[in-house]
Amino acid sequence: MSKYEVVIIGGGPAGLSAAQVLARGGKRVLLIEKNQRIGPKICAGGLTSQIFSLGLPIELTDRQFFSFNVHCFNKLIEIKDKRLLLATINRSRLGQWMLGQIPGGVEIFTDSNVTEIRETSLLLDNDREILFDYLIGADGSLSLVRKYLNLPIKKILITLQCNIAKKFETLQIFFNPNTIGPGYFWIFPHKDYTSFGVVTDSRAGRVKNLLENFKIWLEKNGINFNEGNLQSHPINFDFKGFHFGNVFLAGDAAGLASGLTGEGISQAILSGREIAQKILDPSYDTPLIKKILRRKTIEETLGMALIFKVLKSKKLTDFFFKKWFLKSW
Repeated sequence: MSKYEVVIIGGGPAGLSAAQVLARGGKRVLLIEKNQRIGPKICAGGLTSQIFSLGLPIELTDRQFFSFNVHCFNKLIEIKDKRLLLATINRSRLGQWMLGQIPGGVEIFTDSNVTEIRETSLLLDNDREILFDYLIGADGSLSLVRKYLNLPIKKILITLQCNIAKKFETLQIFFNPNTIGPGYFWIFPHKDYTSFGVVTDSRAGRVKNLLENFKIWLEKNGINFNEGNLQSHPINFDFKGFHFGNVFLAGDAAGLASGLTGEGISQAILSGREIAQKILDPSYDTPLIKKILRRKTIEETLGMALIFKVLKSKKLTDFFFKKWFLKSW
């Protein structure tokens, strides 16, 4: 039996950023990751430029884009700017870089699964018991910590993606409300491959035919579905709070991802840092989580209906996407 001041479940951006701040604050921390290696996650790897205000080096990215194409209503609109708009990143590389930023003092268990959570302890799959003062659930959309807190999830985005070993030059986003409802298809070029995918709100009733529509869309773009390995993952955007006594939820576990775009890496990093600071200083008011929630509320209230109206005008589309992607945290 071991005792830690803080136990973090999940070695993604939320968990790693929390561990970094806590270690610098002198806390004894254990980070538990179910995978054998920190980093690999099912993710398209798209980043808006605002993430670089959080200290992520641009050299870490696969590709940077000062322009991208938006398709909707049989129109193609090119969004261009002198400033960086979007980038793509390999999640393994991101995870390993963030791991390297954590100072000594953090113990890390990989290839470890939590089987039971109690008020001040948890059990691992090797029957080892771990005691804690604080627990951070940074374990993604299917969070075990969230289940322990009895917080249901009703707002979920469903994604399908294939990574194809082909190089594409242009990042592209396709809106097709008649086919997939509130969501979009994407083409995200990386260094050695391209991510093709689709995302939609599970509440819209389009999930049943999502795979077939994805295959049709791939064929229209000259891609054989069988060239890549199909991957799927849910994105929880059902926020119900992040602080529950000595338990915290960060990133997708808390439902902080955008229900409009599915973007969640920036929110994960910010919330991990904010929660760690809250543990170090209980009087800390977590202003950046409040900022995430304000933006999230605006995006999800206006929703895709506004985007579809905006897309009918090239000038409005250009203004909207630049305002959206260039806004810093």
